[in-house]
Amino acid sequence: MASDARVRYTKMIIKQQFAGLLKEMPLKRVTVKAICDRAEINRATFYRYYNDPYDLMDQIEEEFLTDLMKKLEQSSTKGIKENFRVIMEKMKENIALYQALFSENGDRKFLERLIILCYQGSAVALQQRFEHLSLQEQEYLYYFLANGCSGILTQWVSGGMETPIDQVADFTERLYENAVRGM
Repeated sequence: MASDARVRYTKMIIKQQFAGLLKEMPLKRVTVKAICDRAEINRATFYRYYNDPYDLMDQIEEEFLTDLMKKLEQSSTKGIKENFRVIMEKMKENIALYQALFSENGDRKFLERLIILCYQGSAVALQQRFEHLSLQEQEYLYYFLANGCSGILTQWVSGGMETPIDQVADFTERLYENAVRGM
């Protein structure tokens, strides 16, 4: 049990220090040595869990997306407001990390992966609500709305996640409803 707690703690410290480095420099300049120096661990400890900073980034993103998918499956019937709230709450659990991921030094593909994941989870509901639209039009509608939502998320994260989650989720739902009203 103590060993598991130490592993979780070590990984948490590595991720925190990695996030701090991403705030200062692009991923391609982040080194294992810099992460280890800041985390006060040796390189062997880092390599026990990760191959390199890119692998660390991938694992962070995978953990987020896997956990998010589980949470979205539980709330998928509750609509866009609840789904958006779930995403924001998940991000707020580790503010510094997600500010780094959404920063200019973060992974630009992360938002794309998030959008694709959400599309896969909402395709059936989209088809049911907009059955009068062709599959191509449904896909266009989804990406139109999703890119707007990703813009809102990016702004919220870069603003320090200070605006209350309910306020942002309510606003997003109103935008969504107005956008699809005439569809």
